[in-house]
Amino acid sequence: MHVRGAHIAPRPAHLLTSIEMAKAQTKQEKRAPQSIESRIAECYDELSEIDQRLADVILSAPGQLAMQTATELAATAQVSKATTTRFFQKLGYASYDDARAIARAAQVGGSPLYLQDRGRKNASTKLDDVIQAHLQHEVENLASTYRSLDTRVLSEVVEAVAHARRVVIIGYRHSHTVATMIRRELIQVRSDVVLLPAPGDTLGEYLGDLSAKDVAIVVGLRRRVPAVGLAATALAEAGVPIVYMSDVIAGKPARLARWVIRCHTDGLMLFDSNVGMTAVVNLICSLVAERLLERGTNHLQRVEILHESLREFE
Repeated sequence: MHVRGAHIAPRPAHLLTSIEMAKAQTKQEKRAPQSIESRIAECYDELSEIDQRLADVILSAPGQLAMQTATELAATAQVSKATTTRFFQKLGYASYDDARAIARAAQVGGSPLYLQDRGRKNASTKLDDVIQAHLQHEVENLASTYRSLDTRVLSEVVEAVAHARRVVIIGYRHSHTVATMIRRELIQVRSDVVLLPAPGDTLGEYLGDLSAKDVAIVVGLRRRVPAVGLAATALAEAGVPIVYMSDVIAGKPARLARWVIRCHTDGLMLFDSNVGMTAVVNLICSLVAERLLERGTNHLQRVEILHESLREFE
């Protein structure tokens, strides 16, 4: 019976969902440090001519901060070391080393702005030499990725994807390209393979119907968006087994996954390398296809017959 004016007690903490706890934790965590270029932009017009010269040098190649000492930066900008030290204090840093730590974190995080110097280093090199160096680097990434594969994990992932009621795949930004590739391969050999979210939709419209009978493949290459972690939390809450494919610095979503596959993606120049990731995707999807054929699944045969009857290929 409803009693007017009755006090409704808040829900006990132990009844909070994982998503609610994740949101609460996010609010409590410190905001990410403001980037160096953002701090400079806020006060650039108020800087002296000397400070503006130093600011211009930094903005032209912020990634250099991760490698240069204060003395080296001062020499590049043709200012004194004392001027450099005072400049970063004006920006709100306790020291130059604090600013350099943020620049290093931006490089590790994969910011193209902080990685652009890689391309500049090759600008004066002969194109043939650049091509050879790039090839060698890609081969090393591919070899390192394959060496790091755990055969037990790989076997379990193949079994899970082959037997799942439904396979959902999530990936944002350049991870979306890899996610699309996974769906493109799997849809040829099994049904119920969905890339989430569809244009115009949100994840919640799909995740609510998933369970332990399904499998989620989450692609989380660096510069991950918050939605990756929130999606992993929701999937774990629903008991959905997660295959998490990422770079070697997998991040927080890896803690929620049943299987984690790390690929070497460090690039020689501006952009990250995806050769290891795409090769592993090809390997996993090919092994899934073989497993389904062993079970006598004729999905591929039915699809080929439909291709012919619908005249979908020349």
